[in-house]
Amino acid sequence: MERRGSERVLIFLKGGIGDVVFALPLLGDLRAGLPGAELVALSHDQGADVLRYAPAVDTVRSTGPMSTRASVAASLQALGPGRFDLAVTPVRSARAAWLLLRSGARARVGFGGGPERLLLTHVAPARPFEVVFSRRFERLATALGLPTGAPARLVVEDDAREEARLRLAASGRADARALIALHVGGGWPTKRWPLAHCRALVHHLGERGAQVLLVGGAEDRPRAREIAAGVPASAVLDRTGASVAETLADLSLASAAVGLDSGLSHAGVALGLPTVLLFGPNDPESVAPVPHARLLTQPLPCRPCNRAGKERCPRGHHRCMVDTTHHQVLAALGALGVPVASLTAR
Repeated sequence: MERRGSERVLIFLKGGIGDVVFALPLLGDLRAGLPGAELVALSHDQGADVLRYAPAVDTVRSTGPMSTRASVAASLQALGPGRFDLAVTPVRSARAAWLLLRSGARARVGFGGGPERLLLTHVAPARPFEVVFSRRFERLATALGLPTGAPARLVVEDDAREEARLRLAASGRADARALIALHVGGGWPTKRWPLAHCRALVHHLGERGAQVLLVGGAEDRPRAREIAAGVPASAVLDRTGASVAETLADLSLASAAVGLDSGLSHAGVALGLPTVLLFGPNDPESVAPVPHARLLTQPLPCRPCNRAGKERCPRGHHRCMVDTTHHQVLAALGALGVPVASLTAR
């Protein structure tokens, strides 16, 4: 398509935090291919918290909490006045395509798996199926004739990092000690690492002088308290329940992280944080490999079970997470260059 410096580009994102994070390479592709355009991202509040740290985006707008379903009219109101030249969405629905049309964009790009294709000018194929989420989304840039391959990238600016330093200091942060983040949630019950393993990791790291930053949603607070039980208070900083924006700023100060197959963990990887990702029911092939992340999973014939194992293990043993010990996690951290035997601050 013809590119002009005055173009306004809309990208509409919804779903979970992970869905927004997996769209970051697409945002990078759009920025590289349309360097003079204003890139406006529209998402829910939690997605907007992620996108505020996306250097490819110029303007971020929100439709409200993730738990609410905004109408097309409310979404247009959130965008404010002005029309768009190009509108893009990975959301496969007629509502999303209608929003793109109502935005005034002459070029509208989405996936063509249903009736929404009638409202689009550029259609990316819904097949062949691509396991890696970010590579699925890059087909939208390909439909525009743009080059692809941008990395998932988030950057927390200095002012937000300083605010995070002050918050953590008020929670007992000791700057001389290494800070290792542990994501205690994970969405699906079967994505969560057993409490006993979490406690063992926190105990081990605390004995070696590190502090462990517990992150997750408000619903993870009871679990965080259980993990911290029996560990010296000075070894744990519990930040579960903080906003997504604050959590990402906190993570930017960590030396490394242990995460799950979750949006917050994938966002930490996009921050460049050395991360060990623990994969249970889902397929680790869904995540593009990066040098500063290691994926731990178990070679079981029953996995990945994906959504069949969302609430409980179909086999009843949950070995995909139970068999992943804290010793394996420590070894993976060491492979990333994290000095787990003699930790020092970042």
